[in-house]
Amino acid sequence: MLIAYLLWSFLFAKSCIEMNFIFFQNCISPHQIPFIEELSVFTDVDRVVVIAPRVDYDDRKLMGWKTSKLLETKGIEFLITPTMKVVQRLYEECKGIETFCFFSGINAFPEIVPWMKLSFNYSFKRGVITEPPLLYNHPLWLHKLRFALKDWRYVKYFDYLLVMGDEFVPYYRFWSKKWKVLPFVYCTEWKERIYPIPTSEKLKVLYVGSLSDRKNVVEMFQVLCQKTDLELGIVGDGEKRAQIEEMSMQANTEVVLYGMQPMERISDIMQQYDVLILPSKHDGWGAVVNEALILGLYVITSNHCGASYLLKDKQQGMIFTLEEAQSLSNVADVCIAKKDWIRETVNERITWSKNYISGKAVANYIVQNL
Repeated sequence: MLIAYLLWSFLFAKSCIEMNFIFFQNCISPHQIPFIEELSVFTDVDRVVVIAPRVDYDDRKLMGWKTSKLLETKGIEFLITPTMKVVQRLYEECKGIETFCFFSGINAFPEIVPWMKLSFNYSFKRGVITEPPLLYNHPLWLHKLRFALKDWRYVKYFDYLLVMGDEFVPYYRFWSKKWKVLPFVYCTEWKERIYPIPTSEKLKVLYVGSLSDRKNVVEMFQVLCQKTDLELGIVGDGEKRAQIEEMSMQANTEVVLYGMQPMERISDIMQQYDVLILPSKHDGWGAVVNEALILGLYVITSNHCGASYLLKDKQQGMIFTLEEAQSLSNVADVCIAKKDWIRETVNERITWSKNYISGKAVANYIVQNL
């Protein structure tokens, strides 16, 4: 009994140790704030701070992002473009308290590097939050060379690396046995479904994103526009817009081109569809997948999307292989055949999302793995 009591006392004491979390981002990330907000709710978390050199980039503002609203999030202290003295004062205030500093990359954003180097003077735990190497423009060997030349010297200062998805976990473990490498996910603001499930005779498939070569939207259109049992919606704008508009004139499929839409309208449009598709040649993640899953949509992604990590169970969606010519067509045919089942299981995907990709679920994952 005494041993059991002492063990319980030790575990209880450990669970009551105060913690600070400091996140360093290149801009305020809508795809991290939901779990960062939830961290502030933990009883043993004292402070949660987000530091960034800017609120958002101009191109994102033009796309309808309203990131500045996130600065009103309760429980989080925001420091935008702070001086080195302000950051040092924060570090001093955190001395003596278990403090975790998470950086967006190691050398990925020059504005963050001075704050990172300053943290080396303190006995904090440090981690990296990163997307996998961008292989669309550069082969993996070039990324390895860059990492060896620019990042390797700093690896010894880090205890954790959180990488989107699980494909590149072995890649980052190769660089160091010291840091703990974990698969990670982005998460998005939780939204309740308010529209009824579609009842149309045809399967309704939606694409949301830029109309670009990297997103593979033309190739996707060429496949899906041949399906007579399918309706296709496309939200977005970009370099391939004129080509898509021309192709839509001769499509066998009913096509709705929404153009660029405000961010707040996306969830309303999504709920009019059964399936979201993300066919990218490369996507470090693809947060639109999260947005679709929490509303109960079924999801199709290419095998080159980080968010395909969420589709290990076909209950949530299916992955097609870019390297196989018929793969997307075959997956689309399966979804058309499963239309009724897809509609019947909407609520199951919403429940799954709450348990695995909500802000609360991701915050729990972080704390448990620290």
